[in-house]
Amino acid sequence: MNMDSSIAQAISQETGQQQPFSIELLQSVTYLHVSYARTLEDLSVCQSLEILQIIGCDPVDLSQLGELPMLATIVVQFSNLENLAGVEHFPSLRRLTAGMNRIEDLSPLLACPRLRRLDVRGNPLSENSYRILAPQVQEKGVRISVSDELDWKMTLELQRHGLPYCFYKAHDGTRLCRPGLALTDMPDLSHPIVAREELANLLDQNPDEVPKLFDRMDLMPTTLGP
Repeated sequence: MNMDSSIAQAISQETGQQQPFSIELLQSVTYLHVSYARTLEDLSVCQSLEILQIIGCDPVDLSQLGELPMLATIVVQFSNLENLAGVEHFPSLRRLTAGMNRIEDLSPLLACPRLRRLDVRGNPLSENSYRILAPQVQEKGVRISVSDELDWKMTLELQRHGLPYCFYKAHDGTRLCRPGLALTDMPDLSHPIVAREELANLLDQNPDEVPKLFDRMDLMPTTLGP
């Protein structure tokens, strides 16, 4: 199997084995943390997966995973996840943490009967998803986290200016990130802390200056994680 190198590294870290991996080994893996992968299709053979973390990957197509009957938790962040098609194939899914991606449509989540926890902060959700579908998902007993309205609108405004960034609230302020691998090799790092008002002024007066915020070392957080 010609496996994506990032996925092979994740499997090696979890199992202590090196390629080539046996089918039996792949089918026994229950947890993986994958960073910077270019495809997820190699994971479809991991039928015992229960927890999958996907960080800074591009593209992310959940339908490539096929049917993973044991998968209960998915964490996919800072990645080029544009839609949630495929989640209906994970009958055990209870938790989806999908912050800081490119998600617009939440409708596939209505087909996840066991889902109990959802985090979609920092995504350019459509008006329909933000105002109608998110409450519908919540009514199904799901504890849901979305950006507050001003932060959500800022992410949409960035997209409107042709800037594929996410604006999200962290413990130390509001940050910008570049999901996926098109603009950076490590999309989970180097997220400048910038106030919403400052960013709004830049977009209004000089939007070409916004990408330069990622080069400002004085704006970089001193701690990792949102």
